Amino acid sequence: GSADFQVYGDQLVAAGRFADGARYYRRVIDAGAGDNWGAWLQYGGALNEAGDWAAALPALEKAVALAPAEPLALNYLGYAMAERGENIAASTTLLARASALKPDDLSILDSLGWAYYLGGDPRRALPLIERAAQGQPTNSEIGEHLGDIYWALGRRYEARYAWRAAALTADTSDTSRIAEKIARGLKTRR
Repeated sequence: GSADFQVYGDQLVAAGRFADGARYYRRVIDAGAGDNWGAWLQYGGALNEAGDWAAALPALEKAVALAPAEPLALNYLGYAMAERGENIAASTTLLARASALKPDDLSILDSLGWAYYLGGDPRRALPLIERAAQGQPTNSEIGEHLGDIYWALGRRYEARYAWRAAALTADTSDTSRIAEKIARGLKTRR
């Protein structure tokens, strides 16, 4: 039944088989979890990780519609939209709402700051990302965001420092991208 579908979906997603996992999460929804925001969030998240944004977006929007005061759903949708450069204003609104509901959540703070940065406002982004980085100094994604924002503000030395710190804890898939930023930063010694 539905509990089995959930277990299969979780196992497939854990194994990196997101499209297959999404199919089982959809069966959970169809088996009676259609009013459960968490089921829609898992389904949409798996579709997103599988690279099917067109199908992920309505599922994630459904999660938020069912739970408009749920920071996890607001943060996931807002960040995913911001990362695609899709409707930055709407994504910033979602993330500001998530942050107001859960002001001490550092990953939401990072998401909101990143949306400000992507929307062309690095000055507004900086204090949020700095606070997130202080609270989670080994989070490489937050560290890389901090470096990008320092760089945008012309604070080259601090950018290189933040990127180097991020590179220490980054996944292998991210280290080459961060290394390129550090190398570019060393060539531009302003």
